[in-house]
Amino acid sequence: MAAPWSRAQDDELTLWHRSSRLLLLLPLLAFAGERGTLRIACFDFPRSFNPVYATNETSQAIANKVYQSLFFFDRRGEVRPELVESFSWDEDRLEITLQLKRGTRFADGSPLGSRDVVATVGLLKDPRYDYPYLSDLDFLRKIEATGPLTLRLTLKGRFAPWKNYLTFKILHTADVEGLTADEFRRRVPQGSGPYRLDVVHEPWVFELRRNPHWPRPLSYDRIRYTVLGESRQAPLKLMNAEVDAVEISADDARSYGRVRAWRERFRLLAYKKFGYTYLVFNVRNPRIDERLRRVVYNKLLTTRFLDDFLQGMGERVFSSFLLLSSALPPRPLVVEPLTEKRRLRILANGESVVRKQLVLFLCEEMKDCQIELHPEFVEYQMFLQRLKKGDFDLAVSAFLLDMDWNMKDVLSSAGYFNYAGYSSPEMDAVLEAGLREMDEAKRRGIYRRAHELWREDLPLIPLFSLNYYMGLARSITPPRERFELIGSCGDFFYHLQGW
Repeated sequence: MAAPWSRAQDDELTLWHRSSRLLLLLPLLAFAGERGTLRIACFDFPRSFNPVYATNETSQAIANKVYQSLFFFDRRGEVRPELVESFSWDEDRLEITLQLKRGTRFADGSPLGSRDVVATVGLLKDPRYDYPYLSDLDFLRKIEATGPLTLRLTLKGRFAPWKNYLTFKILHTADVEGLTADEFRRRVPQGSGPYRLDVVHEPWVFELRRNPHWPRPLSYDRIRYTVLGESRQAPLKLMNAEVDAVEISADDARSYGRVRAWRERFRLLAYKKFGYTYLVFNVRNPRIDERLRRVVYNKLLTTRFLDDFLQGMGERVFSSFLLLSSALPPRPLVVEPLTEKRRLRILANGESVVRKQLVLFLCEEMKDCQIELHPEFVEYQMFLQRLKKGDFDLAVSAFLLDMDWNMKDVLSSAGYFNYAGYSSPEMDAVLEAGLREMDEAKRRGIYRRAHELWREDLPLIPLFSLNYYMGLARSITPPRERFELIGSCGDFFYHLQGW
């Protein structure tokens, strides 16, 4: 699964209204220093507290603390069992047997069992409920409860990354059965995670309280989230001891070393999101031919272009298949220089400061290559619509990816995020073979071939992954083992034990 990300920037009038409304909430925040409470600031209010519809980062962060999954991505980006005790694979029958852990309970005290998993999958696969990632479950033909804690999954075919797609949150059967789709959308289901939703003061404050049936010790009894109207408020909130943790913008992170008061009051912890910013070509346009794409590739990946632009904001990404990037550095492609000027449009989400700056930088740098780019900055929803319609020549976008080599959504002819309009029967066959190969060593060989095909055709050019920073109050000591790599369904505070 791949999904674009964005964060809207508020205008000054909106910030004034938000600040005024925040004053009304000061009594609620007065007890923020209470012992046993972790105070986290975020930049958007969850679109939904129902984990089925948790699509933005804050919603997913809450879901990770209130609910559990069969499998999850650990701090190194490796898929691990969460609710699963053991599993086995019957290749001939295309069947997977899962044994659930004993003793897991929902927040109401009822035990979590195989029936809850079956009910959850049934709901997610029912199109009436509009699960945003319904296609992720296409590999699953059937799921059955063969015992109170035992499940049998029947696949439609061999599917190597099956564990990656069993990372959805498990719901209580009572919150699934007997409800219409509209009733379910309005519901906040029971979870089996360490916390439960306790207080909601929309649109500024919400709070989680410890699940009384969680079996292990927790560092905090409560987690209080406060929504900030503007990222520039983050260092001030830490300085004033109003919050314990908040994401720090790249600009403020660069200033951190020069501001002594900041260093004395909070620390910076760096982490990565498993994704990248990329440049996509509309290959349906005959003016975007192979020659032009190779010229752009050489300029972006084999010169200091990205180093000069990034200035420490992030790291280069050399391959669409990220796990192979360190082994496959870019090599200049043989191509004749352009002799006639090409005038092309380049599209970007105007709400993303980094992407906007990249486009402006690119417009200047490509002039020497006989490529004249005209930037078009639009708001996020319009940006997505134009990508899907192919209404662009070049575009700068970004993906937050699951941690697998599978790039079918992006590079297959029918891929949902194949904005380039790229179509290659050989690439389709290679990507399909990569999904079906269960042996990891053989899979790596298949995706090396996919990398070669991508480099020959260049429907897109991966550019960089950004650095992200969490500001943390000096009163909190972070554990050595913490999340430093976050995928599409993860978050920095996925597990708070040890903090």
